[in-house]
Amino acid sequence: MFPDKRILSFLGLAFGISWTIAGIGLAFGVRATSGIPYTVMAALVMLGPALAAIIQQRLLDKAPWSGLGLQLRGTRWSVVAWTACAAICIVPLTLAVVHVLGDLMGMSAFGMVEVSHERIAIAVRELASGKIAEASIQRQVERLSTVPAMFILVFALGAALIAAMTFNLPFMLGEELGWRGYLWQRTAAWNGARRVGSTGLVWGLWHAPLIAAGHNYPGEPLLGIVMMVLFCLTMALLFDWTRTRSMSIWSSCLLHGTINGSAGVTALFMWQGHPLVGSIAGLAGVIAVLVLAAAVLLLDGSYRRSFLGSTTNDAVH
Repeated sequence: MFPDKRILSFLGLAFGISWTIAGIGLAFGVRATSGIPYTVMAALVMLGPALAAIIQQRLLDKAPWSGLGLQLRGTRWSVVAWTACAAICIVPLTLAVVHVLGDLMGMSAFGMVEVSHERIAIAVRELASGKIAEASIQRQVERLSTVPAMFILVFALGAALIAAMTFNLPFMLGEELGWRGYLWQRTAAWNGARRVGSTGLVWGLWHAPLIAAGHNYPGEPLLGIVMMVLFCLTMALLFDWTRTRSMSIWSSCLLHGTINGSAGVTALFMWQGHPLVGSIAGLAGVIAVLVLAAAVLLLDGSYRRSFLGSTTNDAVH
């Protein structure tokens, strides 16, 4: 899959750093339900690919920083804008998938979805129960009841987009400098399908310790890893498209940050779904991302040709 020894060296560093940090945390009993300790552990784990990219690029390969895609000059900002549009579509598409397959077709594993004040009130009470005083919860519910439910959804997506361009940006660099920086650079001559498949596989497997700790799929430490690999394989096409077309990693950072920042809003509108199926990182999210990926391949002829062809750079740059 990766014949280049430099790629294997980078992956060894990325997995070694991240999995060592996660392993120490797991050994001390840190789990996804541990609150701040888990947040700290996850943030440190996310630095692994970036540290590996810097070590491999600068110290081992003795190559310039420009190969990692950090430059702003030459970035295709129109692609960045389209990336933002794609990013904020993932949550609504996931809600639509759950509505069709769960509500309308009765597939219980997908759960149910409802964009309404009543559903928001129930979700807020469930999420805040035992953490905040009942009087405070009631005041929050009353304030939210004065705002249209659809506006709350749109506002949350907009806030996630802004956070992705500001607060979340350095955290997203932790992964993106590795996957869409160093790894993309070393596989840029491959066709898109091969690069997406290989990158998606290692990206998904890299999450294994966090999934084992209960991240995304509580109660499913093994099948959760399989689902995370599937989710990353589908997401990898969108990330490869924006990295290839924008000529920098900043658009992939924006995409990653927006997805991470907006995923939580689904808890206000979706319920009773199985974590492996009725969630944004589950089968519902996979289907939603596949719809977006199909749209990318349909609408972007240059990328479509590079995805199926023998090389990338000549076709799309």
